[in-house]
Amino acid sequence: MTPTHWIHRPLEHCEEANVVFFRGLTSHDLTQGLLDQRRMPLAHGKGTDWGVLVHYMHSWDMDEYDSVDYGRLCPAGGELAVFVTEPCIAKAHGPWFSYYRDGRLICGFSFETLTLPGGDDPDLLLPALETSRLIGEQAQLDGDDREERIVGAIAGFLGLPEWEMP
Repeated sequence: MTPTHWIHRPLEHCEEANVVFFRGLTSHDLTQGLLDQRRMPLAHGKGTDWGVLVHYMHSWDMDEYDSVDYGRLCPAGGELAVFVTEPCIAKAHGPWFSYYRDGRLICGFSFETLTLPGGDDPDLLLPALETSRLIGEQAQLDGDDREERIVGAIAGFLGLPEWEMP
């Protein structure tokens, strides 16, 4: 089973960090693209198929809080599975997930509203979420492990590697 506890804080010393699984592009290209968008990479790792990179959610510019343009970072043949772990700490919003392929948003949703996805193929992950009993008639919405179960369903569907916090 893929460790999923990092969804609450991917790096112990850092709040508001995004976790990006990537394939079809190099760690160097992804790092450079993030730096070009004024985002500081914090940690990275490489699996056999997917790599992983953690970066600050916000720009190092004091008054710039726009989201990263991940489509620009995802060339033809590339894939990104992006977890925004703390989209708004002050308002206690749940994490957000986006899946990009060839520069296009394929599927994205808030962990708070799993049944309202967007993108070119918004229903892509719905079968995995239903099988994991996160949506549908058999949904089990109670429990402190809901966000971990969502990450587990996504990771299983996309074949994301196991990743422990550094």
